[in-house]
Amino acid sequence: MNSTKIISKDGLQTSILVVDDEYGTRMLLDVFLSKEFNVSMASSGNEAISMLEKEKFDIVLSDVNMPEMSGKEFFGVCRKKYPEMQFILMTGKPAFADAINAVKDGAFYYLLKPLDLKLLNSLILKAVKEKESGSRPESHDAGIIKNLGAQYRIVRSLGSGVSGVVLLVESKGELYAMKLLRCCNEDDNYLNKMERFTREAEILMRIKNEHVVRIIEHNLSKTDENPYIIMEYVKGMSLSECIRENKLDIHQKISIILQIAETLDCVHGQGVLHRDIKPDNILVTDDLFVKMTDFGICYVPESSLTMTEQVLGSPAYMAPESFEAGRKPDLKSDIFSLGVLSYELFTGIRPFEEDTIYRVVNALRTRKPVSPVKLNPEIPMWMEDVMAKMLDKHPDRRFGSCGEISKAITHYLSGGGKEKMSFTTRIFRSMIPCDTVWS
Repeated sequence: MNSTKIISKDGLQTSILVVDDEYGTRMLLDVFLSKEFNVSMASSGNEAISMLEKEKFDIVLSDVNMPEMSGKEFFGVCRKKYPEMQFILMTGKPAFADAINAVKDGAFYYLLKPLDLKLLNSLILKAVKEKESGSRPESHDAGIIKNLGAQYRIVRSLGSGVSGVVLLVESKGELYAMKLLRCCNEDDNYLNKMERFTREAEILMRIKNEHVVRIIEHNLSKTDENPYIIMEYVKGMSLSECIRENKLDIHQKISIILQIAETLDCVHGQGVLHRDIKPDNILVTDDLFVKMTDFGICYVPESSLTMTEQVLGSPAYMAPESFEAGRKPDLKSDIFSLGVLSYELFTGIRPFEEDTIYRVVNALRTRKPVSPVKLNPEIPMWMEDVMAKMLDKHPDRRFGSCGEISKAITHYLSGGGKEKMSFTTRIFRSMIPCDTVWS
């Protein structure tokens, strides 16, 4: 590596913050990176947050496994406060699912230890280049700005992933979310990404429900422009963030599950299967109103855009039968995913968490999760029963529809599970073989 300092377009030296609780790693990176960059060190996520409040950094290199605040938690905080800052995560204990989620959530790269310093240097240079071309609204993407014209003004980034970015834009005093697909002629998967992007626009226009993120417009019919979708901007946070903060009480969590079940029942009623129900795809407003998003891999039986031969979704939330070759998706798969989401919401952990896809699939097929009431005694027994009927590994033993889930929850909330069991309650409980679901 030469000794030339890397200078940004505004004439300032590129600044890097290294966050690692290991002294040896910090010193190694300090010696290596200081030849080209302005480098600062932090031994913990909390120390790094204090430094970020006082100084601006272009790139952060953060270890994943740190005491007090993990690198993933630190990354989550930074993505909300400093969306334009490039983030490279480092770990000596790699987990495939974590790597996928980190990149999807906007991390620039997920780097393994022991560090390949040559690779690290090339990644930093690429991150600097991308930041220079993408961090400021006026230079985010010349094609996008041209396409938007004077109608939309880019306010800031809401997040980015390997396939695209989501921007907060403003028009006539109203805020919207602009989902932009990155155009890359060298990307072999671009046609597939464009297919999913187009499908999502079609589905959002098709579904009429107040709990589904509403599409405003798109430009997908214009083949000479970078594709984008303009959607309503939901002010709030993802359900993943709600789970991490753990500030919701049992009644609020039950209300969220009920809203999702009712929304899915409406979506299924309109001939659409979501296929990626997970906390990241559920938005929650400040008054706990649910908004469902990300219909990019949904299934529509009569649509020519449906990719029936592919296994799509987030493995830890998928039904066991989703991995069977030749099996067509059905609403029972969405029900199972809602069960996984419910378990995580009430307990704070996923029922089938593993570090590789192979182990996740094996757990989905064979493992019985710990009874959620054992992990959180505040969960009503009837809610555990509802989750059991959602998480049964046999599709035929699950609820027949999400409407049945909402009816069951409403029944118990109205007092159906108090004191003497009602006739409906007895029939319902007799249909739930809990010993086959919980360990």
